[in-house]
Amino acid sequence: MVVDGDSRGMAPLEGNPFADKRRRWWVGLSAFLLLFLMGVVVEFGNMDRGVLHPASQTAARYQAMLGCFALVLVYLIPFLAFVRYTRTKAGVPRWLVVLALASGLFVPGWIAGELNDAASTLLGMVASKGFLDAWGDAIEAPIVEETLKVLTVCGVLALVGRRDARDWLVGGMCVGMGFQVSEDLSYIEGQIAGSRTDFATAIPFMLGSRVSGALVSHWTYTALAAVAVWLFFCQRKRLRGLAVFLVPLLDHFAWDSPVSDWGVLPVGLICLAAALPFLYVWGDIAFDDGKALLAPHGKARRSGAKAGETAAGTGLDPFPTAGGPTDATTASTEAEGVPKAPGEG
Repeated sequence: MVVDGDSRGMAPLEGNPFADKRRRWWVGLSAFLLLFLMGVVVEFGNMDRGVLHPASQTAARYQAMLGCFALVLVYLIPFLAFVRYTRTKAGVPRWLVVLALASGLFVPGWIAGELNDAASTLLGMVASKGFLDAWGDAIEAPIVEETLKVLTVCGVLALVGRRDARDWLVGGMCVGMGFQVSEDLSYIEGQIAGSRTDFATAIPFMLGSRVSGALVSHWTYTALAAVAVWLFFCQRKRLRGLAVFLVPLLDHFAWDSPVSDWGVLPVGLICLAAALPFLYVWGDIAFDDGKALLAPHGKARRSGAKAGETAAGTGLDPFPTAGGPTDATTASTEAEGVPKAPGEG
């Protein structure tokens, strides 16, 4: 018996997910794994702080480190509950959440540290020390970190072959949270291994500086930046993509600038400036597949449109979801003489 040219009757390996991958995919996978493994070494290698004398101080420092690690769970657990709800509503697989979180934790963080140091050196050549101390982080961090995080999202989605709006949203959220945890771990390590004052104030520092600012932070920034890339490149909505990308960039700038030291009101306004656009984008993509983001400017959408329905016939949505109208429905509508929605056909 011959099955698909196999004289021994054995079925071909049609289930092999790597059978049709091209050379550039393997090159991308190799580069991604290299960056990922280097991140693992850097992240966990810094946690071994050697022998501190006296021995009692060593034990106390490691106990404080574990306490700070526990504080990370204060925002990480609610985030995981929120992203679980989002991915369930959006139909995003669980494995993409895990992959994006791990990638954000180990890929962009250590590279951002190196590039931030290099950027500080370059700024120090053209600016005074006072200016660098006040505005250095605000200038370099948004450009370096937001670029690296969104490139990580692009790499993850390219490797797994997913490019739907909901994949960009959830992938951006998870990569951003992974980066946020990585950044907090580096701050914890610095506090614990620092001076006696740094060690004594490690837990208050985590509560006042890191945990309190985790509600609107890297995970919202990267989600917005990822959606901006989807709008700009996948949907050809250049102005909207640029506008969405400027939100995390400018908000990150304000957060790292001296403005955030002016009091509770400026900090609250900075948080709202990122939270409100994120909630709008999250609601539109998670429930309606970006219908409002893709709607023609100044034109109303057809009332009662289903989730996932976009500007049909305009070529803006190459990845229609199951909730969109079928060809039979469209033909029936046209035959009955019902006028089309703006932007259709």
